[in-house]
Formats: sequence, structure tokens, C-alpha cells
Amino acid sequence: MLKTNAELKKKMKLRNHNKTIVCLGLSVALLFTGTVARASSFDHRYDAWNKLLTTHTENGFVNYQDLKESPEDLTAVMESFQAATEDEYDPWSRNQKIAFWLNAYNFAAMNLIVEHYPIQKKFGWKALAYPDNSIQQIPDVWDRESIEVLGKERSLNEIEHEILRKEFKDPRVHFVLVCASIGCPKLRAEPYVPERLEEQLDEQVRVFMSDTEKARYERENDTLYLSPILKWFGDDFEAAGGRVAFVKKYLPRETANHLSDKSKIKWLDYDWSLNEGKAKS
Repeated sequence: MLKTNAELKKKMKLRNHNKTIVCLGLSVALLFTGTVARASSFDHRYDAWNKLLTTHTENGFVNYQDLKESPEDLTAVMESFQAATEDEYDPWSRNQKIAFWLNAYNFAAMNLIVEHYPIQKKFGWKALAYPDNSIQQIPDVWDRESIEVLGKERSLNEIEHEILRKEFKDPRVHFVLVCASIGCPKLRAEPYVPERLEEQLDEQVRVFMSDTEKARYERENDTLYLSPILKWFGDDFEAAGGRVAFVKKYLPRETANHLSDKSKIKWLDYDWSLNEGKAKS
């Protein structure tokens, strides 16, 4: 039976309507898939950074000469950080963001040394105040742009003070940030990763507190000797009950039990010498 023009038009209209719905569904699916792909594209395992740390560091020391001769390893890490975008970064978890900035800072400091290696001693009072091979010999080292992340050139000061300290307010970061100096915390031989960040942060503090050059307690005079890091950033430990309360959590129980608010604090010297190591055998 022949269909009337009205029936044919109705059928065509319904077919076009269904095609529109299918097309819209595909478009939404593609958009969603693309968004998810972009959101998960950043390497939160930090494979390139892990390779560099494994190849060019040992026991917390860095082989800067070897790195100078291996620019491709530095480039790979730099490009991995540059791959992150602000749109991608915004929905990250707190731990993902903290790990990102901790790794970025430590790499940026290392890269600054390589760019100026071997470090040349400068003239003036500041140069005389620091070792010849210190990061402090690099002009404006804390404020110079040293790494491009999230589409912007950043300095070490910005990452430490404007982002990590101001936004995340976790005093444990002070035992993670490594400004290429022996007085700094020990450079970890692996990247900081979101799923293990709490464990890694606590371990870094314990390692720092176990180093007698950076922290020790003398029971006979009830004196706690501490790295000046805890002096420079004293306010950051207030939320944890103050320096002594914070430190007690990471010292051996026998030592911690003798500490109180009446315990004296004395500040150790800070070694600004370069954390330079030799090639692995």
C-alpha cells in the first residue's frame, strides 16, 4: 500500500529526530572521553623524574657533572612538568597537587645547579658568607624563573612560599624541599607520589631527625639542638603545637618522653655546601 505524503513526512521527521539524538549522544561521549583523557594524561608516577634520580643520585647526593653531560635526562623531566595544564591541574586531589609541587621544586633546584655548573664564586659580602660551591653563589637564585609549570615560569621562592606554604600549610614540606645543599633534607631517591605521600612525608621527617648534624637531644642539660630550618619557619609549626610538639612525634620514644616546653632549643649551623656526589661505581 502506498504511503501518503503525510505519513512519509512523519516517518522522515522521526528518523531525523532519532539521528539527532544519536549524534548528540556521540558528541557528549566524545567530549567526556576527551576530558577524561586530558585529566588523566599527566604522569603522576613521574617516570622521567624517577629515572633521573635513579641514574644520577646516590644516598641523597647528586652527580651534577654526569647530569651536565646528560641533558636529555633533564629535558625529559622538564617536558613532563610542562605537559600539565591549569585545566588538568584544578581537579587534582590535594595529595596530587602537593606531590607535583614538591617534585617540581626539587627538580628546579637541581636544574639550576646544572645550568651554572661548575658554580663560580662571586664577589661581595654575600659570596664571602657562603662556600664557593654553594647555590647561594648563583645571582638571585631564589627569585629567578627556574621552571615552567602550568603555563607559567616559576621561581623557587614562588613554589615554596606562595604555593606550598601558603596554600597547603603542611610543615612537613620543609623536610622534603632540597635546595641543593648539605644542610637541606636528604634528597629522596624516588619521586613523591600521591598514593604514598603521607608515608613519604613522615619518613622524610624521621630521616631528618635521625641525622645528628640536623637534630639531637642532650638529656644532661635538657637541650634540643635543631636545624635552623625550624627557626626560619617557626610559624609553620604552630598548628602542630609548636616546634617541640612537632619534633616529639618523629623522635625515638625514649628521647621524646624527656622533652617538654621547658626544654631549651639551640640552633645548629646550616651547611650551604653543594650536595654533590660522585659517579656511581
